[in-house]
Amino acid sequence: MTRGIRIALGSAFATSALLWSCAQPPDPAQLTALDQLISATEGALLTLNELDQARYERADSLFREEETDFRERFSDTLSRPEAKALGNQWITLSEAADMGAGHAHALATLDATSERLRALRQDIAEGAFSTAEAQPLIAEEQRRHIGLMSSVHAVMENYRLLQQAWDRRDTVTALLAQQPLP
Repeated sequence: MTRGIRIALGSAFATSALLWSCAQPPDPAQLTALDQLISATEGALLTLNELDQARYERADSLFREEETDFRERFSDTLSRPEAKALGNQWITLSEAADMGAGHAHALATLDATSERLRALRQDIAEGAFSTAEAQPLIAEEQRRHIGLMSSVHAVMENYRLLQQAWDRRDTVTALLAQQPLP
């Protein structure tokens, strides 16, 4: 090794040691807070990925097939139980496409959030932010997380409603097939 290379290597090591010593040590509580956000986000992502996203398309197709029958039955006098069953089915199935779009949007948001949280955690762990600089960033992520989890719960509730509508389809199809009273 030549003398110039040794001097350059020594200077590089000294500079990196100096830069490393200037970096702020990460606050373990902040890293823990980010780890919890990452875990919750990943858990929600796994949960939503487990749901059958094709169900929205099947429900929307069923609605399109039966929409005319619904309209015909709604033009007639219905008993309270018939009106309730048909009305609930109409509302749920007519919103299936929007529910599917909401599911896809929640998945995309969870994925982007997971990447952002991991990058923030790495930056904080490497000392890119002081504890004071990191605090508002983490607080903002916690605020976003509350809204995101609300969206996840809404997707799960919509999916449950769609499942119930799917389970009622034979009963509703029979109600739709009934002839109106003269």
